[in-house]
Amino acid sequence: MTSPSTPAHLRPVDVVLLGAALLAWIISMGSPVFATGAYSPPLPGGGMLLLGLLFGWAANGWAVYANPFFLYAAWRLCMGKVPRKSIVLMLLFAATLPLLTGILDKKGGHGSHAVSWGWGAFMWLWSLVLLTAATAARRRIIGVRGALVLGLLIALSFVAALALHARQWRAAGHDDRALLLPHGMIYTTSDLCPVPLTWPVPSDAPGGEPLVLDIDARVLEPAGAGPALELPGGFTKAHAGGAAWIAYSDREDSLMIRQAAQPGTLLLEVKALGDGAVLRLLKGEPRRLLYEQRLASVDSGRGRPRSLCPLMARAPNYGLHFEYGGALLRAMGQGLPFAHDKPLARAEVVRQRCPIGSADIDGIARLRSLDGREVIAAGRMGGMSGFCSDSYVVLAGDLARSGDARLRPVVHVLDRKTLRPLARFDGQRSCPPAICAPGPEATLDGVRLEGDSAVIETSRGEYVATLRKRP
Repeated sequence: MTSPSTPAHLRPVDVVLLGAALLAWIISMGSPVFATGAYSPPLPGGGMLLLGLLFGWAANGWAVYANPFFLYAAWRLCMGKVPRKSIVLMLLFAATLPLLTGILDKKGGHGSHAVSWGWGAFMWLWSLVLLTAATAARRRIIGVRGALVLGLLIALSFVAALALHARQWRAAGHDDRALLLPHGMIYTTSDLCPVPLTWPVPSDAPGGEPLVLDIDARVLEPAGAGPALELPGGFTKAHAGGAAWIAYSDREDSLMIRQAAQPGTLLLEVKALGDGAVLRLLKGEPRRLLYEQRLASVDSGRGRPRSLCPLMARAPNYGLHFEYGGALLRAMGQGLPFAHDKPLARAEVVRQRCPIGSADIDGIARLRSLDGREVIAAGRMGGMSGFCSDSYVVLAGDLARSGDARLRPVVHVLDRKTLRPLARFDGQRSCPPAICAPGPEATLDGVRLEGDSAVIETSRGEYVATLRKRP
């Protein structure tokens, strides 16, 4: 006699449900599962499966371990048997999906959180439901009528997902669409930004001009759990003392110069507005408005702090890149790049020592004296040796240590009158034997600037650095 739990033959409803479950699972493996609001595209289900089986436990991604039990249960059904424990374990692991924290970062910590869910997750969940229904049908718990009801529920959920996606897509701006609703995503759990980005005309001072900051402390240091504003160019509350600043930036270094403010100097106002903020750029006497941008407070998703938008990225582990920051830099002509591709107009020997000071000025971190001016030299520039000539201020450093040929010498050349960066010279990673041979560590004695090259004079020989070309 045949056991009721293991029928002797497969009915069409059994085959249809099993086939639909396998088809939905295969589709989910090729569809994006979730997005983190970062620049990298969402991984498809197959990639998440391989990554999750190895490291899912570290990010509370226990749901991925439902897949081996899914495949085992499907194989049992194909063999004409009825899975039991594998179905239960599959459903138990799948129920842990809300615990997922996202993708691990490069250091193995809890990295980017899932803020949007895609068709891969949708089809994967339905594949589990369909396989469970196929098991129930195999045990004669449901029949054709139950399968039809299930098919209707799938169709209704598909329509609901499309409607939810359409509603959020219409409400989202360009940046939210690109980052929170990229290709393959159905919906996002993060708030959509209610404030559009105002893109300004570029500054009429392409060479940059000093900027005075008027910053509301409630914005940069909000009470409670409210979001804090981060300004572009490295500006903070410490720079809002009434002086004017001009900033230059590079991939690895930045230079900020403080000087006395003149009447009509460019002014950036940062004021609290409800739980958001408003940015205003003003110039002249009397002040005229050049640019204004409102910022709104939004919920960035479960487990993540509230943010101010419009944003370019909401994943903190990828760095906070604010779209309004790019707009501000454009409007105020700050964040100017270093000149890398133009040979120096004058060849000079630079041996007069004018080092960067060692004491912070006015309690502002890293604000030091350089050739009688006040600067913040961030990155490697802050630890370089300083030399002056009639036309230039040279910052040089990163000499290879004795027996170590991995470091590359770098030379920054600034205009002595304005401290505007003029050029950067990079040396080769290979170290001259005379300098890297065992013995006392080489010290810098000066730099000979020769248009498109810089010869670094040391106590143990010379390095040659060449003009860095703009990529």
